[in-house]
Amino acid sequence: MPVTLPMPAWLAPILHDYGADLLRSAVLVLVLLLVHASIVRAIAANPQVPVDTRRRWAINVRNAMIVIGLAGFVIIWARELQTIALSMVAFAAALVVATKELLMCLGGGLVRSISNSYELGDIIELQGMRGRVQDITMLSTTLIEIGPRHDSHQLTGKSVSFPNSLLLTHPVVRENFTGEYVMHLITIPLPYRITPARAEQQLQEIAGDVCAPWLADARHHMAMLEHKLMMDTPSVEPRISLQPASEKEYRLIARIAVPQRERQRAEQAILRRFMFACFPETDNNNIADAD
Repeated sequence: MPVTLPMPAWLAPILHDYGADLLRSAVLVLVLLLVHASIVRAIAANPQVPVDTRRRWAINVRNAMIVIGLAGFVIIWARELQTIALSMVAFAAALVVATKELLMCLGGGLVRSISNSYELGDIIELQGMRGRVQDITMLSTTLIEIGPRHDSHQLTGKSVSFPNSLLLTHPVVRENFTGEYVMHLITIPLPYRITPARAEQQLQEIAGDVCAPWLADARHHMAMLEHKLMMDTPSVEPRISLQPASEKEYRLIARIAVPQRERQRAEQAILRRFMFACFPETDNNNIADAD
């Protein structure tokens, strides 16, 4: 005869009172896990979609499953939760105070979702933290750091995470708001012995030459963005501004339209050509005057 183990005394009343709810909760978790695994597998098996887009879809699916699961638990355990809420008001108030930071993180995540302040793959800056958005959860955001200085556009290989509660109290700078093509500034300090008019002309010609391959696409992109968002978009033609800095030097500021992922390469191409033109090396390896 099969041997049946006796049920613990404390387990019998729990199963009697909450057995149906426990079964519904287990079924909900199982269904959500199966649905999540199936959708993620289907997304990963679609090589025609860019990697960033697939990662964004997978994160959205994960967050949606979490929200659905929480809503399902609330519905399943609504009667028990109502009883607890009515009998433990003081405890609930203390719990809210104790979980203030957690609630602020959830509120920050909700604000981000509603305002669409940034998405996966965007380059943002918040409280001195700057990088490409790698992961977004209901509580925190993870960046792949870009630096080391503010004017650098290279990945450092470090990750930075911050709680979404910061979104409630601090502004977020989104560097790639215009999408695929962004406006990029290059600042070059020069001594007054380099003639400003000549330096400005050289920089204008070099910037136009470097940006020429994508100017037509950038112009079309900005026109589409202006029509879609009903906003004024900047001109994509390279613009040069001249600013006095001190009695010894002035600054040339070049504004160019460039693909988001080509900012560092375009900047270095312009700087190298311009600096080599302004400061040619002599046979004695001395820096000569550009005039």
